[in-house]
Amino acid sequence: MTKMGAKHGRVYHEMNYDDGCKSCHDQGMRKRPSDTACLECHDRDDLAEATAREGDEVWQNPHNNLHYGKEVPCIECHGEHQAKRPLCLDCHTFKFDKHKQ
Repeated sequence: MTKMGAKHGRVYHEMNYDDGCKSCHDQGMRKRPSDTACLECHDRDDLAEATAREGDEVWQNPHNNLHYGKEVPCIECHGEHQAKRPLCLDCHTFKFDKHKQ
């Protein structure tokens, strides 16, 4: 189960909590983690491959899309302490069923 809030986060990131908040909050506690912090554990190419689509939907890949390529900032769609919705949904109606808000 996921508990949200300042002292809680995603179940799949629990292994980081023992290292303290600064293991992700590399820019200070009052700022969101940088992409560099996320990319210490997550690989852009692996993410793009895992979310790849085919045919007419090839550019509907949230990790490799027509607008940003592979450079969309992680925090635009993902949040550790608060649920977020994908940035693409501000303008598009794509379905991202596997998105972990």
